[in-house]
Amino acid sequence: MTSWSKAPPTPFGAVAQRIQLDPDPLVNVIAQVRFAPVLSVRDPSFVAPFQEAIRHDYPLARRDLQQQVALGVQGAPTLDESVLWRFSDTESNWKVTLSEDFVSLDCGNYTNRPDFIARLSQALTAVAEHIRPVLTNRVGVRYTDRLADPAKLERLQEFIRPEMLGLGSAGLSGGHTASEMTHAEFAIGRVSLLGRWGHLPPNTTHDPLIEPVDGPSWVLDLDAYTAVTAPFDAALCADEAEQYASIVYGFFRWAVSDEFLRAHGAEL
Repeated sequence: MTSWSKAPPTPFGAVAQRIQLDPDPLVNVIAQVRFAPVLSVRDPSFVAPFQEAIRHDYPLARRDLQQQVALGVQGAPTLDESVLWRFSDTESNWKVTLSEDFVSLDCGNYTNRPDFIARLSQALTAVAEHIRPVLTNRVGVRYTDRLADPAKLERLQEFIRPEMLGLGSAGLSGGHTASEMTHAEFAIGRVSLLGRWGHLPPNTTHDPLIEPVDGPSWVLDLDAYTAVTAPFDAALCADEAEQYASIVYGFFRWAVSDEFLRAHGAEL
């Protein structure tokens, strides 16, 4: 029988004590702070002091160009091009991306929140000192979990809140759910939480940032953020990111059962 003794009573409001999982279903964690454009970021000589500030932890660097369609005069589409500076460690696990209007930190092999927030704080401090944005307009953190092990997918109804499984929890008379995604947005005070979860067929992804896998999978993708214009403050942005990470984790722990935790190495 499915039990929920370790789950918070509601998805919001309760602070869930972290339980280490192994294997950890997390496949990607990213924090992003958007700010009013600093066009000088396109210039390598302007970015060089920022790179020097983080180079010890992120020695690999490359410059990418990102193209996007924008509306020009009288609504005519124009092709806009922006520069992305990507800095990573030697294992390409930790990555800092800097553009003219955002900085982000992402990790594919997440260990713990204090380490992640400390690295984010370091990157934001370097941005404040060397890029000097004036205003921030969005702070967000995003955690993506995925189940791809066939044995675990067979236990999905035992692992996940039934409210979240949709038709995947229904008896389909010999059929099965190959693809079904739920999109929901929640408001927690001034913080928004965008949730996407559901079944994906093989070699399919719900987002270009997440690599697909060969077999079917079930994903839980949670993005907590605020979109408020305020003076850029590195310490405040890091504190907000930590708060949003706690909101995401609270929802995750509400969504999964004790059986899920045990199947992922937790000793309850």
